[in-house]
Amino acid sequence: MKNILLTILILTNLTFATEDYLGLYSTEVKEKELKDKYCKNNIKGDEFCMEYTLTYPIIKSKNLELKKSIESLVEEKIKKFKKLNSKNKVLTLLSDEPDLTWSWEDKTRIQIYATTKNSFTLAIINYNYSGGAHANRTVKYENYTMGNGKELEMKDLFVEGYADKLTFIANRFYREINKLQPEESLTKIGWFGDNFILSDNFAITTEGLEFLYNPYEIKPHIAGITTFVLPYNRITTIMKSDK
Repeated sequence: MKNILLTILILTNLTFATEDYLGLYSTEVKEKELKDKYCKNNIKGDEFCMEYTLTYPIIKSKNLELKKSIESLVEEKIKKFKKLNSKNKVLTLLSDEPDLTWSWEDKTRIQIYATTKNSFTLAIINYNYSGGAHANRTVKYENYTMGNGKELEMKDLFVEGYADKLTFIANRFYREINKLQPEESLTKIGWFGDNFILSDNFAITTEGLEFLYNPYEIKPHIAGITTFVLPYNRITTIMKSDK
């Protein structure tokens, strides 16, 4: 059910739910959109378009550290977006394939996904269509420290040599919540294979670490996005004491 809800949020452009700390910080979030679109007729006289869109948060908060960090991160992403050029893209594509039709899209939304006392997480949601049977939708989490906005990686949270232990614990927990016995194959619940893979795409939440798998990573496209939250009480022995 959680996977379905997450997919609906992406498709309908609803705002992601955030942790309670945003409320404690008296934080308000609005969104602003940048767009770059160019169209040109192909060799047959049919229109072909390329559209880039970036939707990003405008934050108002009493937590100045959070506000400043997010504004700085968003500013960098806006700079990268402005380097895209829909006109050049269309002209290049039509030069290679003069009969291209339909419209291509690349839409990115930056949202505040989770906050804790020490960190915040952005969800970078991308919708991309460049022909074919269906569009590609992905979500990438980015975690940052609340104080200086430093990006956090898995190694920043765990003690040295954590990888195998974390994968073992996550595998066991994932099987538990999916009612899968240790000897049963993951293919029974839609995985491509039986080898458990721990995603490096994670969000730091107040409940635990949320791991996310985009379509095609572990399951077919039709399965959509897969997520699960690994509670902190399962991994305290391998986490750094200052996290």
